[in-house]
Amino acid sequence: MISFKHVFKDYLLGKSIVPALRGISFDIESGEFVSICGPSGSGKSTILNMMGALDIPTQGDVIISGANLVQLSDSEQASLRNRKIGFIFQSFNLIPVLNVFENVEYPLILQGVSPVDRKTRVLELIDQVGLSAFITHRPDELSGGQRQRVAIARALVTRPELILADEPTANLDSKTGTDILGLMKEMNRRFQTTFVFSTHDPQVVQYANRIIRIQDGVLVSEGDNT
Repeated sequence: MISFKHVFKDYLLGKSIVPALRGISFDIESGEFVSICGPSGSGKSTILNMMGALDIPTQGDVIISGANLVQLSDSEQASLRNRKIGFIFQSFNLIPVLNVFENVEYPLILQGVSPVDRKTRVLELIDQVGLSAFITHRPDELSGGQRQRVAIARALVTRPELILADEPTANLDSKTGTDILGLMKEMNRRFQTTFVFSTHDPQVVQYANRIIRIQDGVLVSEGDNT
């Protein structure tokens, strides 16, 4: 599903070159529930941005669902994001003027899915994340946990192969964060969608089936979470 091969990433900061990733290699299989963990500034978000076809390496190869990002045009990268990848953000990124149904439906409109199919898929996902009673509510009428549930439904509604979650519990209290991780894990089991989430919180890491540890842009360890 995902393969990083000797990946380096440098950023230009003024006249200085700042290394974000330093020769990282790992593989993630289809259907896994994986945590990229490490302290702030370790390179976690850079890795997720590459997995989401939002950035490319300075050196090395990033292969997502058989496609090497380095070899794709901008339009091909956008198509990959649209067809195969869903995103869950720590700030939720919901559209404030749209209600729950409309926020979840929006990616399907962009994909040109028919109104009948959109309605069926949206209602199914909203029910599965436990928000059927809030379908006409706008984001400012929802709690943080409810907003994150909307974001999960929106990410899954396009039936992507891969879901990326950048610090998905960072803006939630501990109990709500636990509930969200449990929901993500249930969605992973139910749909066999690959989930990769980043975190620096040791309490969150325990929910992953496999952990990839990053520090200072270097792969420290990887393996099953036992």
